[in-house]
Formats: sequence, structure tokens, C-alpha cells
Amino acid sequence: MSFFAKHASFSGGSYPVADAGAYKCTLIDVEQTDRPSFEDRDRLEPNFRWIFETVEVGDEEGRPFRFTQFTKTAYGYDAAKLTKLLDGMLGRRLTPQEFAGLDLDELKAASWSVTVDTVMSAKGREVNTIQSVKPWKAPVRKPLRKPVVDDTDGIEDPFAE
Repeated sequence: MSFFAKHASFSGGSYPVADAGAYKCTLIDVEQTDRPSFEDRDRLEPNFRWIFETVEVGDEEGRPFRFTQFTKTAYGYDAAKLTKLLDGMLGRRLTPQEFAGLDLDELKAASWSVTVDTVMSAKGREVNTIQSVKPWKAPVRKPLRKPVVDDTDGIEDPFAE
């Protein structure tokens, strides 16, 4: 095994870009990472990186689409991305006790409807951005029409010769 295969990882691989729309996804992971502050780019702040992958569709090579959302780590403020994301996923605002007891494994076990848009990044690459995440609900299918029942049993056709 080469030195790099043993001690390093390859990064920079790209995931395919999906068309704008809603996709059935699973939550793959939530990572804690540091990102530059908006106020001071030299100061790093803790963030969560939410990673979702499609389960029913992918690109031409069969790879799933992957969508990422960064949020701060504070929940409760109406304009906070974490608040908006979790409120959309859970359908309501959590109490402090519910937030403290939130089980990541339960979130990973669920299916999510992730709505994305396609935008051009600052580096000139086309990327997906998450617009909303809601619980997945299977599309409602209308029942098939009932077959027409022939109620002419025993009645002769008056026009038959």
C-alpha cells in the first residue's frame, strides 16, 4: 500500500449536480466543522454540516446526488439556519428539553423530501443549494377506476337479428 493511500484521503471529488426539484433522501451525517465568520473571515466559528443523499435517483453512472447544508450550532432564534432546518424537518419548534434530547440516529433513519435549487458558485461551478427539508411522504396515488359492470344479464338485445 502506498504512503498516501495509507495516510491521506483524496478530496476534491465532485458529486453530480441535480436538476432543481424535490428528492427523496436520507440524512447521511451531521459533522461539526469550523468555518470563517461572516463578520471576521480570519475567525473560525463552529458549524454543522448536514449531508443528505438521494435514495431513488442518481446520475447517469448510478451515483446518488449529495446535498449539503451548513448551519450554525445555535437553535431557537427564528432567523437561524439550524432553527429553520430542524423546524422544517420536524414540523414544529422544539422545546429546550426536546432539542437537548434530539436523537441523530432517528433523523438518519427517516426519509426526507429535500428541495434543492441549482445556482452558480463564486468559483463559477454549478452547485445545488438546499431550499427546504421536510419529512418524506409517499405521493398519494388515486385508486383505479372501478370497472363498469354489465347489468344486462338475461335481457335480450332488441336490435339483434
